Amino acid sequence: MKLVSPTYLDADRPRVNQPVVITGIGLVTSLGLDRPTTWTNLCERKSGATWLNIPEHAGFPVAWDRPIAGDSDPAHEFLIRAADEAMADARVLDSGIEPDRSAILIGLSKGCVRSLIQVSERIRSGQFEDRNLAEIWMRSWPNSGVSLLASRYDFRGPSIAPVAACATGLVAALQGADLIRRGACDLALVGGSDASLEPLLLAAFRRMKALARVDADPKSAVRPWDRDRSGFLVGEGGAVLVLERLDHARARGAHIYAELAGGALGSDAYHETGLNPDPSGLARVITRAIESAGLNPSDIDAVNVHGTATLANDPLECQAIRRAFGDHADRLACSANKAQIGHLLGAAGSAELAISALSVRHGFVPPTLNRDYPDVGCDLDGISKIGKSLSVRALLKLSLGFGGHFAAAILRAVD
Repeated sequence: MKLVSPTYLDADRPRVNQPVVITGIGLVTSLGLDRPTTWTNLCERKSGATWLNIPEHAGFPVAWDRPIAGDSDPAHEFLIRAADEAMADARVLDSGIEPDRSAILIGLSKGCVRSLIQVSERIRSGQFEDRNLAEIWMRSWPNSGVSLLASRYDFRGPSIAPVAACATGLVAALQGADLIRRGACDLALVGGSDASLEPLLLAAFRRMKALARVDADPKSAVRPWDRDRSGFLVGEGGAVLVLERLDHARARGAHIYAELAGGALGSDAYHETGLNPDPSGLARVITRAIESAGLNPSDIDAVNVHGTATLANDPLECQAIRRAFGDHADRLACSANKAQIGHLLGAAGSAELAISALSVRHGFVPPTLNRDYPDVGCDLDGISKIGKSLSVRALLKLSLGFGGHFAAAILRAVD
């Protein structure tokens, strides 16, 4: 039996011997509705945590009380805003790119939850003849975001909607970079968006005991790598990045944030929600990611961790990093962003990858807030309090997702 390669891989094309670089970034978070504001507030140690203002969960602590209210689903609103910013930042539409050679990989993790709830409510009330019902229902599909952007920008290359729980955004970026290296496209728009401040989802996370305990101020609730950590706060937002071949970027005169030099995917094959306490699986993914970039562990200067501030996640990441890096682990500058922007779930990987690229570009590793009493099981340099100015040659970004999804990416500085 002859095996046929998937058409999106363009098997007849030779692999491209060119680095894949990030040339555009769009960010929508609780710290700002654009990239510069988010980055500035992140570096200035601000937090977006607050009290939720919806009747079903009034006074519930969250990482963002949603400020955007459009006619479409908020996940789509975040996505459009982030994608438009990334496209403008990379000056894509003015540079005569080929639509057939431009890909989109956007993950919504679970689709547009608000739209799915609206469909359920209308059907329950007997509104079967509502003309908007089909449109609202289709917005709830996980591929609705990628379809929205493909038509918005007339991108006719590969169109893919990865789903990997909280690792979705990073998986989208790694798959986009791989498509470019395989010669399937010249440029890829990658990222994710998530709008999960809905009573149904908040109740589920609370039932799972994954949410942070809040005694007084929500801004101090999420405590990555701290001995008193108790979980995360749900955030919302979106992040979109433009990836392209280095020669393609330079021919357009695009500015470059960093090279997406390599990465690896894996699974702990353990449980639907629980993490395997054995760090060896994640350590192997880290090692493969470093090797794929042609680097050694000693070449890595910083790590942007998943850092959910849950009892199980934080020590697992630290142990895996120690196993993969050996003695060099003590020289790594490690940063967790969820104390400031919350857990963006399906968009967490892309938002934190964008922050990582900004770290490489600006030579600054943002702080890990609320790490007042470091846990003995999380004994790496967590860059507490004020962040760290650092010339970052290479950075490791980690994302983990419910269901055992592991993703690791390597960013490298470009001269």
